Parts: sequence; structure tokens; C-alpha cells
Amino acid sequence: MKKAVLGAAAVATLLAAIFAPEDEGSIVGPATATPRQVERVPAPAIVTAASTAPARSALAIEPRRALDDDEAATLFAKQSWQPETPKKIMLDQQAAQATRTVAAIDPNAPPPMPFQFLGRFVDEGKAAYFLQAGERNVVARPGDTLEERYRFDGVVQGSLQFTYLPLNLKQTLAVGDLN
Repeated sequence: MKKAVLGAAAVATLLAAIFAPEDEGSIVGPATATPRQVERVPAPAIVTAASTAPARSALAIEPRRALDDDEAATLFAKQSWQPETPKKIMLDQQAAQATRTVAAIDPNAPPPMPFQFLGRFVDEGKAAYFLQAGERNVVARPGDTLEERYRFDGVVQGSLQFTYLPLNLKQTLAVGDLN
């Protein structure tokens, strides 16, 4: 059975090759780019009141303008179809204003805390606190120096207390209820 099917397929292929239409003899070569001249269509001799603008060819090709750095930086930025809510815009403006106000009031003020509280772990009566600084996770115990600028002093009334070492100023990070 297999030999009969293979034989029939071979005969069909042979017949298709014999009775195929003849090639015209034209071989298409690779595409080549040739500079084209853009024809300028002359303006009509009769000018009406509605068409006082200069005539422009429909085939005229405008050169692309180069992207500036701001546009290039936002090409692959996260995009959303949702419009920004007025509340989010207002909060962003308030945060920017608060940062400018603090800097204007006291130029020697410490920067905002770079840490976020993730949790804590108690082992044999010693607590370790898990913090996030940017993209890094940090384990802090009282007395540890973090990021060469902060010393973790401990827990005071439900808040983590740090000392900003360059100015020797205390800062706290509110964490809520610590069980």
C-alpha cells in the first residue's frame, strides 16, 4: 500500500513538471534603489480667492526631523490610556512644592528617608528589621550603619529611629504597630 501511494505521488509530480506553463524567460533581479526626481506641478494660471496659498505637490517628500533627547527618552516609557486624575496631578504638585519648601527653609536639613519598612523578625529575643532602600533589601539591627550615612538607633514609640550621620540629626520612620 505504501509503495502504491509513493508511486502515485511520484507520477503526479512528474506530470505537473511536464505540463507546467512555460517560463516567459524573464528573470527578476534584485531591487535597486534609484533616486527619483519629484515633479513639481506648476500652479494653475487662474488663481481664485480660495486658493491663495502656494501650490504644493502631493508627491513632495519632507525630510524627517531628528528626535531631541527628551523625545528619545520617552519612546519606550510606560504609557497608559487612562488620563491622569486631577487628584494625582494635585498630589504630585504638592510633593514637589513640599520638597522645594523644605530646601528653602533649611538647606542643612537631611534628605528624605530612603528606607521603607518591610517587616521584622525576632530570633532569641533579638529583633532584626527588614528595610528596602531603592532596589536593595537591607536587614538592620540597632547600632548598624546603613548606606554609610544612616545609623539605626532602634524602635522608639512604634517608629524606627535613625541618625543621619553627616549632620548628626535624628530621623524617624513610622511603621505602625510593631507586634
